[in-house]
Amino acid sequence: MRDNTLDSEIRIWQEKLFGRSIRRGRTLQRINALVGATSNQQCLEISAGDGIISTSLRSLGGSWKTAVSTKAASDSISYCLSETITLIDNGKLPFEDHAFDKVVIVDALKNMADDYEFLHECHRVLKTDGWVIVSEARRAPLSMVSLLQRILKVSPISRGARRNGYKVQELFDKLKDGFDVPETFVYSNGLFEALATLGEFVQKMIAHGPYWMVRENAREEELYHYRHLHGMAGMAYPLLWFASKLEFLPGHKLLVKSRRRHWRPRRQPKLIDGRSIAEAAINTKIGTAAPF
Repeated sequence: MRDNTLDSEIRIWQEKLFGRSIRRGRTLQRINALVGATSNQQCLEISAGDGIISTSLRSLGGSWKTAVSTKAASDSISYCLSETITLIDNGKLPFEDHAFDKVVIVDALKNMADDYEFLHECHRVLKTDGWVIVSEARRAPLSMVSLLQRILKVSPISRGARRNGYKVQELFDKLKDGFDVPETFVYSNGLFEALATLGEFVQKMIAHGPYWMVRENAREEELYHYRHLHGMAGMAYPLLWFASKLEFLPGHKLLVKSRRRHWRPRRQPKLIDGRSIAEAAINTKIGTAAPF
């Protein structure tokens, strides 16, 4: 049986740590701006396990449900939400067609075995004029951030994800068959993310994983870790705040807002020899009858 007093303490420290996290705070701020007011709307959050963000989304109004792809994420969120968390089974959402006005995917798409089919599922449960908002890591394989993640073993894949994030075009290709994509934002510059990656390594050494992922049947030991991390975050805050302002550097976070439309696969036309039109154009002088 869980200790209610300990659970309450964990929630309090999770809120304190969120207040010291520029990265999580900025992500939530940008998601809220894209989602907008949700009064009288039915909304679905697909979460990677951040209970504070799940709780904060409810403040936008309307009715919310949260779904996760792992039991660990469900256990983590249960410390912040007193409601049933839906476990996604084999990429399928156990909801009726056209049930939601908005689906908000918070850093969870990269965890799906088949992300394209999962977006098709999101399309199914959205109303005809619904929206999907996707927050994800922007994949930049040759960046300093990516190098640090590999060296320190704190990349998304090293933490159990199926992929390390998405390039802008990759995410557009996943969405284009069933969504129009009018708004795409890239933010959170490389220097800030490099410093945040070092912070993730420290968290890994102290708490053996992301501090915002609360394990099932957490013990008093977690509170000791949270106090330690909170103090360190306070000392690092001025440097991280300054780094976060250098937005002229390339961004490493990706946020997309897409409107649902009829699902129609947009396949690139192929010539009879199997080449695409673009491939053929590279080797052909268009408009000529013979080579010169």
